[in-house]
Amino acid sequence: MTAGLELSGVTKRFGENTIVQGIDLVANPGEFIVLVGASGCGKSTILRMIAGLETVTEGRIMIKGRDVTHARPDQRDIAMVFQSYALYPHMSVAENMSFALSLTRTSKSEITRRVAEAAHILGIEPLLERKPKALSGGQRQRVAMGRAIVREPSVFLFDEPLSNLDAKLRAQMRVELALLHKRLGKTTVYVTHDQVEAMTLANRIVILERGVIQQIGTPGEVFNRPRNLFVAGFIGSPGMNMFKGVLTAADVVVLDGSRATVRLARPVHGPPGAAVVLGVRPQGLALAEGADAVLRMQVKVAEYLGTETVITGALAGSGEAVTSSVSGDHGGVAGTEIGLSIDPKHLHVFDAESQLNLVQ
Repeated sequence: MTAGLELSGVTKRFGENTIVQGIDLVANPGEFIVLVGASGCGKSTILRMIAGLETVTEGRIMIKGRDVTHARPDQRDIAMVFQSYALYPHMSVAENMSFALSLTRTSKSEITRRVAEAAHILGIEPLLERKPKALSGGQRQRVAMGRAIVREPSVFLFDEPLSNLDAKLRAQMRVELALLHKRLGKTTVYVTHDQVEAMTLANRIVILERGVIQQIGTPGEVFNRPRNLFVAGFIGSPGMNMFKGVLTAADVVVLDGSRATVRLARPVHGPPGAAVVLGVRPQGLALAEGADAVLRMQVKVAEYLGTETVITGALAGSGEAVTSSVSGDHGGVAGTEIGLSIDPKHLHVFDAESQLNLVQ
């Protein structure tokens, strides 16, 4: 089966600065791929190279088996939706959606059909005669998506398309994007810094740091089986707790400072005495007393969020930051010392030197 999109050894350098380093990525036909990472990690540069808006220093880009590495943007069979919408203010919605088609030999009847179909899919039929200034942010984003849809490309590219919307509208548009992808079934590459967008939209997530892929996997894989410390710390909100310790046996970690002994659910691949970092999701730390309290925590802040309370403080004995997410209202624990148990299913052990996850 020919890949919907394939990047082989794709590298981008600006002068002596390497922004993207040897990216290898295969997107299956119809797959929704999300690129995530901190600002400056290279995700938007990768998207722009796929689109032909940036040249490739090294490597190759294939779309449906065709080498487009040096092809012009209009020869790549792609459509891109920008963060800024990039609508022509003097044109109506219909004219904005049809403008790219009007520059080709597409017939007027075909343009009318495509615009009408895209407007129906996006629910913007009543807006076709309006100008962009008369539209809300969400409506403008739908028009930008409609302009991409009418081109009927092989690959859709999205560059942080929801970042200008408020939280409620972003949530609504995430659902609409998911339904749109399901309906169109097109290969999609989506760039965002928003973890929620990545986890809810992606078939697979590509996590980048400084132009290098750290892990590619389904949302469940990158959350439950992070390859290294960077991925573990990047994915998840609140972020994963990280405690320095020593692997005293294949299934036992003793934490620095507090000297707490943590027993693992199963042995890990590491030599006894190795310096490690114990990672545990906030959801894996529960309020406990007596023998069940593996850790002690001095609570600084308790944030009640309706269904859960996020408790933040310092680990007794070491002062390391610790966060627990527990169900219900526990706002009254602020300023006290509490005990925490650890759910072994939420534990990860990372080699302190290589930073790789020893739990396989």
